[in-house]
Amino acid sequence: MNIRNILSILAFCLATSVAQAQTAEPALEHLLDLDVTLGEGFGVGQTAHGNRYVIPIKGGTFKGKRLKGTILEGGADYQMQSCDQHRTDLEAIYCIRTDDGVSIHVRNTGIMTSNYFYCTPRFEAPADSRYAWLNDGIYVCKPVGGRPGGIQLRVWKVKDAFNMDTTIPAVKPVPEATRQPAKQQGRVVDFTYKAVCGGKKVTKHAEVYLPYGYAKDKQTKYDVLYLMHGGGCDHTAFLTSVPDWQPLRHVLDHLIADGKIRPIIVVAPTYYRDDVTKDGKMSMQEHAGRTAEFHSELQNYLIPSLETKYRTHLTGRDSVAVTRSRGHRAFGGFSMGALTTWYQLAYGINAVKTFIPLSGDLWLFDDNGERKTAEEAALWLNGQISSTPFKDDFRVYAYTGTEDMAYAPEKALIEALHDNAPAFRYAAPNANITFEAKKGGKHCFGDINEYLYWALQQIYGK
Repeated sequence: MNIRNILSILAFCLATSVAQAQTAEPALEHLLDLDVTLGEGFGVGQTAHGNRYVIPIKGGTFKGKRLKGTILEGGADYQMQSCDQHRTDLEAIYCIRTDDGVSIHVRNTGIMTSNYFYCTPRFEAPADSRYAWLNDGIYVCKPVGGRPGGIQLRVWKVKDAFNMDTTIPAVKPVPEATRQPAKQQGRVVDFTYKAVCGGKKVTKHAEVYLPYGYAKDKQTKYDVLYLMHGGGCDHTAFLTSVPDWQPLRHVLDHLIADGKIRPIIVVAPTYYRDDVTKDGKMSMQEHAGRTAEFHSELQNYLIPSLETKYRTHLTGRDSVAVTRSRGHRAFGGFSMGALTTWYQLAYGINAVKTFIPLSGDLWLFDDNGERKTAEEAALWLNGQISSTPFKDDFRVYAYTGTEDMAYAPEKALIEALHDNAPAFRYAAPNANITFEAKKGGKHCFGDINEYLYWALQQIYGK
């Protein structure tokens, strides 16, 4: 590598660092606690650098939210006391082994004085293991307790502070022209397909938006966006115009006519069975169950039926063909549709690459029917994604409004993903999740369709 390349890399790193410095202060996230068993120490004696002392590491245990296991025997803490005995430099070198059998090398250096004791451990985990993320962090460690023959240490990871109240980008107003019909208009058609829904074979309906010029253009293959409605609505909610809403049809027509996005097909299905009423009598657990199951219907019935009828990138009806074309497919939804979107990400990431949760969070329930916390939901979602081949190949665009009833729970989930789910990356240039809020935005399709005006330009921009 020549000097010009090195300088370019340094300049890029500096620019990235400056951008980070302008947006967030450092913060600490608890990583793990260690309970280290120590052997009998011995002195080497006075050397040219000071008084050398060695303390063998005999074993112990460690535990954190993302990993736990044992400390292996064979390491040591090598200490160097300064000539004036004011300061001791520490360097502990040892290995730990996770409870699923992965060995990780640790080198922990630090300083101890009469009133200061901090270390900076470095972890070397196998690059092909589930703990490879340890290799890319900066960590801080200090003692938090002791026992005969041992010491207890706590380790934190340094990260950017994540204050959602000050760092959420604001959704900009959409042009007024998008509220009126465009000159070039797509059309909305009804689509029927066979599916198994709630354990019953049924015929289901979806509305499909076909962009202007679709009928005449016999060559172009189109990306497909699936949009799920909220509770109490049906498949007509997104694409059927209502006077008080910002019509999504107009948004789509203007975006395409103005060249802001390439033409796409938009599909609005329902997680209800057509023969089941939508009168709101279902419990939250029943709603969650139906939204959680929809990923199976989407992949096994709706995608093969619809995307082989229209000109899309799907080249077959089986799951392999669906997975192969996932990069040309997005899934989003409003309210209960957002819940469907989070579940689609958890269970059906093999079929969809891009996700747009709109004013809704992820619901999980324990055996007693109680809602789990946002942190528990984030840990579960991270585990679901990390076990797939697509853990590094997905994108989330999340939106809501500051006066939306879903603002607080969605914000809590986004924060929990930041703190507990390393599969989600918030920092440029490799970010795979963004979260924006409209000041004063409420829980209605009018605001939701405004969010889509901006999200679709990021996803389908020319």
